[in-house]
Amino acid sequence: MFGLTLGNYSGVNSIIANPAMMTHQHKFLDVNLVGLDVFVGNNFAYIPGSDYNMWDAVNTRQLPTYEDGSNFLYYDNEQLKVMSTSIRMLGPSAMMQLGKHAFGFSTALRVYTSGSNVPWEMPVFGYEGLRYKPLHNIQFNDHNFDFQANVWGEIGLSYAYDVFHYFDQQITVGISVKYLMGYSGGYADINNVEYMVQSDSVINITNMNAEVGFAIPVDYNNSDFPDSGPTFKGSGIGIDIGAVYVKRKNVDNKRFKRPCEQRYEDYVYRIGISILDIGRINYKNNAQMHNFNDVGVLWENYDTVSFDNINQVVSELSNLFYGDPDASLSGTSMKIGLPTALSIQADYHFKEKIFIGAYWIHPVRFNGHTMRRSAQLAIIPRYETKQLEFSLPISLYEYQYPRIGAALRINFLTVGTERLGNWIGAGNLDGMDIYFSLKFGLEKGKCRVKSNNKCYNLEYGYSDKQKLKFKKTRR
Repeated sequence: MFGLTLGNYSGVNSIIANPAMMTHQHKFLDVNLVGLDVFVGNNFAYIPGSDYNMWDAVNTRQLPTYEDGSNFLYYDNEQLKVMSTSIRMLGPSAMMQLGKHAFGFSTALRVYTSGSNVPWEMPVFGYEGLRYKPLHNIQFNDHNFDFQANVWGEIGLSYAYDVFHYFDQQITVGISVKYLMGYSGGYADINNVEYMVQSDSVINITNMNAEVGFAIPVDYNNSDFPDSGPTFKGSGIGIDIGAVYVKRKNVDNKRFKRPCEQRYEDYVYRIGISILDIGRINYKNNAQMHNFNDVGVLWENYDTVSFDNINQVVSELSNLFYGDPDASLSGTSMKIGLPTALSIQADYHFKEKIFIGAYWIHPVRFNGHTMRRSAQLAIIPRYETKQLEFSLPISLYEYQYPRIGAALRINFLTVGTERLGNWIGAGNLDGMDIYFSLKFGLEKGKCRVKSNNKCYNLEYGYSDKQKLKFKKTRR
C-alpha cells in the first residue's frame, strides 16, 4: 500500500510505514474515515492471465474450468512454496501535529495467513489428492516449514517528536503502541517429517517432529459457531518504532499561535528507518497446543477416516502416534508473533511536484510461531499536489518477482494496487492487491482570519497569497 503510506499527504496512514513520519505531512490534522488493503500471493496456484483477470472478478464473470474440472492450474516445479494473505481494514483514525510533537490514534482489523518453505509435493497432494500415482512410493524428507493464521483487532496510540532541528536538518523519532485483541489464531511448526504415500489409503510416516496450536471461536466438541466463550480468545501488545532524517530546502523553525499557523517545510530528501509489528498475541481462551516429538505411524485406511469435530481430529492423531488420545496435548495457551519487519524508506524531491521514493521491507522472524511478512523492494516515482497525486511503484516481491503498481489520490480518496498486471491480464493471476482510503484533513498554513487588524503578523500562519496581498497594501 505504497500509495497510502509514503506521500506527504498520507497523514495518519503514514504510521503504517513509520510513526516518525507524522511531523512531515502537509496537514496538521488528518482523519481517516475508512480504508482497506487486501493482498494475496502464492507461487503454487494460478489462473492464466489470458483466461481471467481482476476486472473479470469485479464483473463477477465465471471462473474458467480446466480438464480436471478445477478452476485453476499449478506451477509444476519442485520449488519451495510460499503463500501470504494480508487484509487490513482501517477504521476511524486521526493524527494532529503541534509543532515538534505529533499525536495519533488508530483502529484496524487485520487478517493474516502465511506459509513458509512449504515442500513442493504437499500442495500437489492437496490439489490432486492422495490418489496421485506419480508421487506414490517416494520417500520425502522435509524440514523447517510452517503455517500461521491470525485474526485480530488493533487500537493504537502514536507519538512523534522532532528531537533535532538545526538549520536545514531535522531528526524525528516516533512510536506506536497498539493493544491487540485476538479473535482467532493457529499455527503449525514442522521441524521435520519423513513420509511415503504408498497408495490412496496408506501413508507411512517414519518420523515427525511438529508443534500445532490453535484458538478459534468454535466449540471443539460439537463444531458450534461461535462458541460460548469470550469473543476475543487472546490479547497482547504491538509496537512500531521509527526515526526519520530530513534535509530541508530552507531554514525554517517559526513559532505559531494556532495549529493551523504551522508551516509545511519542504525538503531535499528524507530517509527513514522503522521496525514494525514488534509483539505477539497470547491466546488463553479456548486454546490448545499439541506436540508430536519423534513419532511415526503406518496409517492404513486413511481414506475412510471422517471427523465431526476438532477434538475428534486431535484425539485421533494423538492416538495414532502415541496410543493415547490425550498424550499430544501439551498446553491450553499459545502465543503467535506479529509479522515483524525491518523497513527503510527514502524520498527525494526531484523537481517541483515530482518525487522519487524508495522502500525496502524485510521480515524478521524469531520462530515458527511468528507470522512472516513478505519481503519487498520498490522504487516509487510520484507526482504530488494538494488535489491530485499519482504514483507508479516498481517493486520486486520476495526479491524475485517484478511488479508494477499504480495509485491515484483525488482530494480525499485514494485507490491503488501494487499488481497492475492482474487487472489487465498481463501475467498469471496468482494473487491480488488492492487498497483504498477515504479521509479528510486541515492543511498547514491555512487559517481563517481572526482579525481585520492589518498589523497582525502575517508571517505566522497566513498563506503566501495573503502575505503578498498584505505587502501590496503597505506600498
